[in-house]
Amino acid sequence: MKQLIAWSSRMILIVSAIYVSTFGLIWFFRPARALASGALLGGLISLYNIFHLALRLRIAGLRARSGLRPAGLHSIIRILTVVFGTLLVYRFRARIDYHSFVLSLLFGYLLLVPVISFYYLRKGSTKSSDEGRDTLGSDSESEVSRNDV
Repeated sequence: MKQLIAWSSRMILIVSAIYVSTFGLIWFFRPARALASGALLGGLISLYNIFHLALRLRIAGLRARSGLRPAGLHSIIRILTVVFGTLLVYRFRARIDYHSFVLSLLFGYLLLVPVISFYYLRKGSTKSSDEGRDTLGSDSESEVSRNDV
């Protein structure tokens, strides 16, 4: 599990650096400045929410493993960051496009799906053909199957 968290965090940081640098470069072009500002603000808030959720899940897991009272996931903090971004968009509506802000709020969550899927697909392709037969259900002589059926 630690390997998955380390690898996925590294990949998300790489992809988010590419995302921020791309929209940062677009922001320097005058006609698309509002569009890029909205995408940058929404993307950064989304990435903050993803990393904050990962941190809180790690803390909650450590507290549960040690037998202490479970820690909260601070959902209110993540909601308030989106509200803060919405207030910024409302205050500076001439400089920040709200369409790109709203669409880019999903960036971090949609980034998790291909990163985790790619990790498991890559991990699955390195297995030999005999590994995982019981979990995939391809073994016809398991203790679950019956000869009389």
